[in-house]
Amino acid sequence: MERLPFVLQDFTRLMWVSDAARDVWAPRVQQVTNAWLDIEWRAVVEGVRACAITFVTPERLVDQAAAWLDHGLLSLPLQMQGVTPSYAATPVAHAPGQPCVFRTVVGRARDVEAFRAAWLAADDERIGALLGYPPCCTSFFRRVWVNDSMVDTTWPMAAATAGITNGTREVTVTGPAPANILWRWMGVRAVPHLPCRTTCEPTRELGDRLLDVGRRSGYVEQMDWLEQMLSWPVEWSALHGIAEVKTPVLKVSTRTDATPVKYVVRREGTSYPAEGARGLGFPYEVPIRQRYTASPSFRRGLEQAVPVAVAVSRSRDYASDNGFSTVAAMDEAHAPIVAFASALLGGDRESVLDLGCGNGALLAKLRAAHPGIIPYGVDHDAARIGRGRTLLADYADNFSVGDIFAADAAWASRRYDLALLMPGRLLEADAARSARVRDWLRANCDRLLVYAYGDWLTRYGSLAGLVETAGLTLQQTSGPVGLAAIA
Repeated sequence: MERLPFVLQDFTRLMWVSDAARDVWAPRVQQVTNAWLDIEWRAVVEGVRACAITFVTPERLVDQAAAWLDHGLLSLPLQMQGVTPSYAATPVAHAPGQPCVFRTVVGRARDVEAFRAAWLAADDERIGALLGYPPCCTSFFRRVWVNDSMVDTTWPMAAATAGITNGTREVTVTGPAPANILWRWMGVRAVPHLPCRTTCEPTRELGDRLLDVGRRSGYVEQMDWLEQMLSWPVEWSALHGIAEVKTPVLKVSTRTDATPVKYVVRREGTSYPAEGARGLGFPYEVPIRQRYTASPSFRRGLEQAVPVAVAVSRSRDYASDNGFSTVAAMDEAHAPIVAFASALLGGDRESVLDLGCGNGALLAKLRAAHPGIIPYGVDHDAARIGRGRTLLADYADNFSVGDIFAADAAWASRRYDLALLMPGRLLEADAARSARVRDWLRANCDRLLVYAYGDWLTRYGSLAGLVETAGLTLQQTSGPVGLAAIA
């Protein structure tokens, strides 16, 4: 990372994308931040970590110390520092006569004593161990923060995750939500340390345990909000010492290491808030869901489809054919796919192939949004295909019982304008069969829409992680849906 020889004063400014986003999420952010202060030391009580660092005002120190003692914990003020109105990466010196807080360590007697000794010796490894930090992250902190004197670890963390080389200035990363530290300026985090990578497994494990502590401490709703926020896409960029952090609901300007050129880190998300901004650039969701799924023409299309599909849509298999327990869950998962595909389709008689179509419910919704398309589906289950032929009776001959890996089948003999694929399917077969499907897609499909939901996104951290593992290249994305090319 190219760095300039100066560091700006610490500052953090927040700007909400809309009044609606602020009204919903500002109080939730505050509740999550307040809950986190409690969870930090309650994790010590539950044995998740030996010690915790917290900040206490002089007015609250006596009462708080008594509360800790009731839980078998001792507290020791380590230093006095000034108060800032927002997040600060480095401590602020206390000015006489000005408000202050005590940086305080909390733990059991012998652990507090050990922490004090490590603090006085500036033993970062021992301090990190007592605070429960993964050793890999403590080493990373010492190298980046202490030795390299950086004030923001975002770029080194992303570079370590992606394994990038010198000269790279933009990177996209994935990883589990608890390891997402890009909300720390807003007071939203699931771990107390700075992870070495966005994919750090010990960080994920610690975050999961702290989330459990939060829920057991009565912060169930707050932990749900926390996980939601950490699952959204977020972009960090840096130039001339100023970092800009964009999320779906707010934007943050803050201090970072000064650079002569712009650096960008994009973290893929697995969900998107209803109050989030819409836009064409990352991390915003493309403004098409409202345009199509809530439009009068889309609703009229659905109404016209009902008489044809009534036997299937009211059957007990309608949702389960497609892997869902309820129709509502299926509709919610299908909505972003229909919206994204709608933005790709423009003309009449465009052919759309769904590889693993179930009973054709997704194709039926897409046709309701775009009556001019020609749907095709293939699935290994004959009963599902039968119901698909009922659901889209005018195109019954376009539904085939077969294996999506059988690239020599009849359905594979034509070319398609758009193919729909859940890339996890490629991971369910051996390498040779998956390679044949990728070769066929490259030769026979103009565009490939990829999507995922549920465990597939959780397991691989994001759609990007799943797509890459499946041997594809993600070109454009909007939450759990994207446009891919064959790697």
